[in-house]
Amino acid sequence: MPGEVGIVVANLILVVLFGYLLASFSTAVVVSRLVYGADVRTHGSGNAGATNMLRAFGWKPAVLVLVVDVVKGFLPTLLAARLQFVEMPLFEDALPLIAGAAAIIGHCYPIFAGFRGGKGVATAAGMFLALYPVAVPICVAVFGAIVAGTGYVSLASVGACLSMPVVLGTFRFGLGFDVSGETLVGTALLAGFIVFTHRANLSRLRHGTEPRFGR
Repeated sequence: MPGEVGIVVANLILVVLFGYLLASFSTAVVVSRLVYGADVRTHGSGNAGATNMLRAFGWKPAVLVLVVDVVKGFLPTLLAARLQFVEMPLFEDALPLIAGAAAIIGHCYPIFAGFRGGKGVATAAGMFLALYPVAVPICVAVFGAIVAGTGYVSLASVGACLSMPVVLGTFRFGLGFDVSGETLVGTALLAGFIVFTHRANLSRLRHGTEPRFGR
């Protein structure tokens, strides 16, 4: 029994490391250094994400960063089940979520970029594209509505992430979708984490110093 537990723990560590290390390649930092000879974190908000790339270097590198950051969340979540070298029935529903969460943490605190990365929104979107793709357009619509109404990308990012557990809860309890309890709890925790990564933005919003999109 102790040996079996050890194997399961080792398998979980493998899944976590795969998600974390894959996402630790900070796309914005790599692109800004290779193409522009500068670290995007020395510009604008200091964030290594698509929005700051847009402000600093334009829409083309921003789109590239956005796409790759989404893929960084999508791939570990999609491949998590294939990384099992031992049966783990207790983690069957949670394993893709664990891999995706590890990717989000890797994106925000990348070991290959001094633990200073992005804020996890695009990578979280990639994770949910793998888990519940039908829910993502709803959250994207929330994001777009908030940006259109307020001009604040940070507020829209927080709103979109907070809407995901609400959407999944509605799917499960209102529409009868197969959404596990582990997924609902994990999604709520991840939404709280995204709020945490945006704490500086929320502080600037309170003080009226947060820049609006396009300005």
